[in-house]
Amino acid sequence: MKRFLMILYVLGSSLLGFAQTEKTALLIAHYGSSDAETRARTLDVITREARDTFPEWEVREAYISPVVRKKLAKEGVHKDSPLEALLKLRAEGYRKVYIQSTTLIEGSEMASVRSDADKVRPFFDELRVGTPLLYTVEDCKAVVDLLAAGRQAEKEDVVYVGHGNRLPSTATYAMLDFMMKARGLKNRHVSTIEGYPTLEATLYRLKENRAKAVTLVPLLLVCGNHTKEDIAGVWKEELEKQGFRVTVCMQGLGENEGIRQRYITHIREMLNDR
Repeated sequence: MKRFLMILYVLGSSLLGFAQTEKTALLIAHYGSSDAETRARTLDVITREARDTFPEWEVREAYISPVVRKKLAKEGVHKDSPLEALLKLRAEGYRKVYIQSTTLIEGSEMASVRSDADKVRPFFDELRVGTPLLYTVEDCKAVVDLLAAGRQAEKEDVVYVGHGNRLPSTATYAMLDFMMKARGLKNRHVSTIEGYPTLEATLYRLKENRAKAVTLVPLLLVCGNHTKEDIAGVWKEELEKQGFRVTVCMQGLGENEGIRQRYITHIREMLNDR
């Protein structure tokens, strides 16, 4: 019922504001985080940098995850869903909207953003959705370059741990791993929590390398619960049981300026594709 009323409101506003000057907005769609500290270091920075880069536009943000939105609401923090943000923009007279998601791969969250955009597309003169961080082969190469630029101890293996999924897009992580090896970085590995490559597959690689020290690095935008519970918890414990000395890097990808600039690049690519 709430969604139906919002749509009626938008339609009414569209008729009243038909002669209005065209207005353009950029919507940054984050998965979201309930951790205020990590939000400040990552998601808030991405939104702020987008606002600084495109000062001629209205820049808004939305959180994709209903779980995160609900948890924040209990703490008195409101975050619009992508659909709510789009409906509000149209009600305010915005006729062109560009949406950039900060998701990493073309998974279920990205599909949700595209679905929300399709629901309201008739209300706008132009509505475009950008691609996630790791969408093309060129995207993956660029991210591998950024990851490979990090310093590493000579006798240390590094494992970049992403979330992963049960969809074909989890193969993106295997491609990153292959690209690392193709560059001669035999002691750098990419693995996932819920997809492939698995922890078991990565353990095989570590033993094959005769690794002794391992650093786990989150291949996640924010350093949230998955880093604290899965990577610094389950993964670290399992690797230590296998005899490895384990260090965990408590830093999300969103704290890397180069990664943040990749999203700006995707926004520019979305504009050039018009």
